[in-house]
Amino acid sequence: MASTSIQNAFHGKYDAFLSFRGEDTRKSFTDHLYAALKNKGIYVFKDDKELEKGGSISPNLLEAIEESRISIIVLSKNYASSTWCLDELVKIVECKKRDDEIFPIFYDVEPTAVRKQTTSFGDAFAKHEEAFKDNIEKLQKWRDALKVVANKSGWELKDSNESEFIDEIVNVISNKIRTKPEILKELVGIDSRLEKLRFLIGTESSDVRMMGIWGMGGIGKTTLARVAYDLISHEFDGSTFLANVREKSEKEGSVVSLQKQLLSDLLKLADISIWNVDDGINIIGSRLRQKKVLLVIDDVADVEQLQNLARKRDWFGPGSKIVITTRDKQLLVAHEVDEEHIYNLEVLSNDEALQLFSMKAFKTHQPMGEYVELSKRVLKCAGGLPLALTVLGSFLNGRSVDLWRSTLKRLKREPPNKIINILQISFDGLQDLEKKIFLDVACFFKSWDRDHVAKILEGCGFCPVIGIEVLIEKSLLTVDDGNRLWMHDLLQELGHQIVQRQSPEQPGKRSRIWRDEEVRHMLTENTGSEVVEGIIVDAYFLENEGYLSAGAKAFSQMTNLRLLKIDNLQLPEGLEYLSNKLRLLDWHRYPLKSLPSNFQLEKTVEFNMCYSRIEELWNEIKYLNMLKVMKLSHSQNLIKTPDFTGVPNLEELILEGCTRLHEIHPSLLLHSKLVILNLKDCTSLTTLPGKISMKSLKTLVLSGCLKLTKKCLEFAGSMNDLSELFLDRTTIEELPLSIQHLTGLVLLNLKDCKNLKSLSHTLRRLQCLKNLTLSGCSKLKKFPESLGSMKDLMELFLDGTSIAEVPSSIELLTGLQLLNLNNCSNLVRLPSCINGLRSLKTLNLSGCSKLQNVPETLGQVESLEELDISGTAIRRPPSSIFVMNNLKTLSFSGCNGPPSSTSWHWHFPFNLMGKRSYPVALMLPSLSGLRSLSKLDLSDCGLGEGAIPNDIGNLCSLKQLNLSQNNFVTLPASINSLFNLGQLDLEDCKRLQSMPQLPSNLYEVQVNGCASLVTLSGALKLCKSKCTSINCIGSLKLAGNNGLAISMLREYLKAVSDPMKEFNIVVPGSEIPKWFMYQNEGSSITVTRPSYLYNMNKVVGYAICCVFHVPKRSTRSHLIQMLPCFFNGSGVHYFIRFKEKFGQGRSDHLWLLYLSREACRESNWHFESNHIELAFKPMSGPGLKVTRCGIHPVYMDEVEQFDQITNQWTHFTSYNLNETSKRGLTEYVGAPEASGSGSCDDVEDPPPKRFRQLE
Repeated sequence: MASTSIQNAFHGKYDAFLSFRGEDTRKSFTDHLYAALKNKGIYVFKDDKELEKGGSISPNLLEAIEESRISIIVLSKNYASSTWCLDELVKIVECKKRDDEIFPIFYDVEPTAVRKQTTSFGDAFAKHEEAFKDNIEKLQKWRDALKVVANKSGWELKDSNESEFIDEIVNVISNKIRTKPEILKELVGIDSRLEKLRFLIGTESSDVRMMGIWGMGGIGKTTLARVAYDLISHEFDGSTFLANVREKSEKEGSVVSLQKQLLSDLLKLADISIWNVDDGINIIGSRLRQKKVLLVIDDVADVEQLQNLARKRDWFGPGSKIVITTRDKQLLVAHEVDEEHIYNLEVLSNDEALQLFSMKAFKTHQPMGEYVELSKRVLKCAGGLPLALTVLGSFLNGRSVDLWRSTLKRLKREPPNKIINILQISFDGLQDLEKKIFLDVACFFKSWDRDHVAKILEGCGFCPVIGIEVLIEKSLLTVDDGNRLWMHDLLQELGHQIVQRQSPEQPGKRSRIWRDEEVRHMLTENTGSEVVEGIIVDAYFLENEGYLSAGAKAFSQMTNLRLLKIDNLQLPEGLEYLSNKLRLLDWHRYPLKSLPSNFQLEKTVEFNMCYSRIEELWNEIKYLNMLKVMKLSHSQNLIKTPDFTGVPNLEELILEGCTRLHEIHPSLLLHSKLVILNLKDCTSLTTLPGKISMKSLKTLVLSGCLKLTKKCLEFAGSMNDLSELFLDRTTIEELPLSIQHLTGLVLLNLKDCKNLKSLSHTLRRLQCLKNLTLSGCSKLKKFPESLGSMKDLMELFLDGTSIAEVPSSIELLTGLQLLNLNNCSNLVRLPSCINGLRSLKTLNLSGCSKLQNVPETLGQVESLEELDISGTAIRRPPSSIFVMNNLKTLSFSGCNGPPSSTSWHWHFPFNLMGKRSYPVALMLPSLSGLRSLSKLDLSDCGLGEGAIPNDIGNLCSLKQLNLSQNNFVTLPASINSLFNLGQLDLEDCKRLQSMPQLPSNLYEVQVNGCASLVTLSGALKLCKSKCTSINCIGSLKLAGNNGLAISMLREYLKAVSDPMKEFNIVVPGSEIPKWFMYQNEGSSITVTRPSYLYNMNKVVGYAICCVFHVPKRSTRSHLIQMLPCFFNGSGVHYFIRFKEKFGQGRSDHLWLLYLSREACRESNWHFESNHIELAFKPMSGPGLKVTRCGIHPVYMDEVEQFDQITNQWTHFTSYNLNETSKRGLTEYVGAPEASGSGSCDDVEDPPPKRFRQLE
């Protein structure tokens, strides 16, 4: 199959064209639909700039329709009144002939009205007939187009929920765009391979599956994985494609970077903090356990790479799939990928190879005439390898028969299996500049941003814009979705070999040097020559050896050096020379105070010396017309910037962390082409020398410039392009009036400006502003009324300010989606007009301790999805909140205190409120109106008996429920109806005595600290979850329930039709159940040659347990205790965590863990081995102590007999299991040959055959 990515194969500019009537839906439905499509990664053309002008539509729109894969038409009431829209529609119908290329949406109109032009469509055409009475042909075209579209399959809004309506549309469109059938046709041989791969992946199965695609380089492993990923990724909760893992893992910090990408993509977080590889392993292993993900790890060359990214299957949630592409089958075997899940990707068949080659060489499926036999000879040389077929076909395209024969003669001299030599033919057909670009990319720039590389190579005079395009056309180069240059490994190896042939024995006489050891040798031995054009070493140089030291003449012979990227090279003798031909100078940790005196920057395009010791760059004006990028971040000796008058084309200047920088040259503030200026944390900078007049500037970062004041900030009226302004952590007291000139500003960050007291009324002129961050501005007491005119504002952060009220003008912020008022401790009221925020999705009022109520009108904000009122003084939330259809997250945590004197509950039926035994602070009405609610937090709300409405069971979408730290005695029986509930938190409910039957899909129940809880009978029916966790630490009355943990395990094992993988429970208890075959005193147990090895086919899983104690301490240094279990000295896979206060000094506790054999295999816990060692090692400091532990194999016969054993385990202390165990031992498992250590003695205490009903 051709190595063409699915993205690059489609030649249109857009995935979809969106046609709509602006005045009807632009600011509502269409904007929401556009945002949802964009979030799905669908590239949509939406006409935001070319508003209707009354004439014919613009050529740009016509081109956009032609360049779009599909068209989406929002047919609203006034659509037909626009001749512009009708002309668009005619063009769409002309261009999109197939049924699956046009998707109509009938927004508050009937398809019949569109088809027959009645109602508003009829009114519109009545006017058109008058206006266009001389152009009947145009009118008929409009009518015909409407009829065609109305007959297409589409969507009708009617009375549907708009959010769900959009979700349905986006899912259908997403599947359509992902499938791209015409692209799959270009990938020869893809269908059968894709079918087999999808079978191996098994998307329908609930197991966490690792599978591998194995084959030689260039055979299409990555292409196949990418196509499969594009087609099925929408079926998962999260997905990520980690490309080029082998190459990236060789670079410093790249493993952490890959871990960050994995977590960022799967958790959908913009910024993940990972300190090191081990930290990343721990986070990945703990954060994704409940998430169904698709993870593709591409081009793996070492097992360690997999260990760092996907070590265990239990790192990921049920149904997750991990696809690994590699050239090394042994790597997959070592990572325990089942043989049946390894796909050996083979070369193309003769027919497939001929089809692919013909498409590249002739643009048809078959060769013609004299080319038939010649093509067969080429196929023989290519050996069915897709990459070779593609490259050779592209090379021979359009060439004469004589050139074909000449090429074949050359191929005869080289064996077909030497792919590098085949690829050399394509290289030889390039122009000289294209060859140079090819070699630069192969040796230096693979995976670099295309525009970045083009900027550097333009400075070299290589004409990279056309040159890169030619290389793409000849299948020697591709560009990925992130605009990064990509080259197949074999092509890269070709480039390497071409360079190495220049001087096989002496690297210093080659044009390009990229290997650490060769750079080291050349610099230390001074073997460089005028031949050397580039030295680029990406990794931190000689990290394990500290640093490399070179002499002053290290670069003296390299007079043609144009590319230099190096790190941490020390120069104890100084530096005499650097080539004046350098276009890229990237030297992190440059060790000298200045550059060589004879070094000129006249040809340099990018100058990067971050973390250098440079004090000053140049004194007099230097004319550097080619310089575009300067980066000197964290050069802490730099005291002033040079004169930039002679640097007219500079686009990016990064001086972040230059803590001694105190002088900015005035010429900088007048620079006309600078786009990015970053002065973050330049803490010595006291002033800016004049008015900022950089007309091309888009991003200005002054974060942490602690000595800059308002007086330093004056903006000229010419800065309309500035879109991002960061003034966070500065000492300004107010904004300058001149900020009104920044009319293009989109983001203004004033976070933690502790001295900021007021906001200028001129901010209202910033009509493009979308994000205003005032978090932590603790002296800000008032939000100006005038700022309500910023209608495009989407995010407003006022958390941590001192505002007492929100102005009524906030209702004018109709585009606001997020309002954060967290910890506004002086806030006492919200305006009743808050219902004007019709786009608001998130409202955070947590920690507003003086806020006693929110207006009833809040319930009219239909778009609201997240509402956090935790930690406020609100005791009587308005009833309107509880009928918000789109609300997904609601928190009242910490809304406690004495109940109000007003008997608010009289407003609600008695049967909802119930009888209260205790005073309550928070009073809740009916909850049944919250149909979309998935997370509800009512912790620490002082809820007494009956305070939870009985209709809580109507929250059909609820997944997480937190009722911890409340005062009720029982839970409403209706809680069993929450069939989607997965997590239930009842921690520290000290008066809770019993629970009703709980929903069967629960996988986590927390009842730690429930001191009055007598029974868990309601939890015994939690039998549908494959992985279940119940924690009862500090629930002392449960200690009297002998055998509770075993009873729970019994219920799970007998009830789960699909074998349960894991079960975890912690209860008060001081004894290991006698049922356990192997027991030992202390925190570890070792078993040698366990007897169950003789009958492994009857073992379904393993039970593990320990007894632990947390002594009471006068001072607590660890609020959270963590107890892990280690298997045979391996890493942690299973552990419990709990608040220390629950376990401290009150009772011993029993932790029981059950693992199925499948779960054990996934965790590399091989209980089938001859030597087993389990160790429980507390990881939270001194205090927690494990006193006993045990292991027990669970036999199939035991599970089958569970229905007959109703009393045996719940009353096991009165029954001597050891006696029964001795009977029939040889009948069940055969004679034991060895015993376990400690108390684990197979001979004296053999495993039971079965249990019988006890009287």
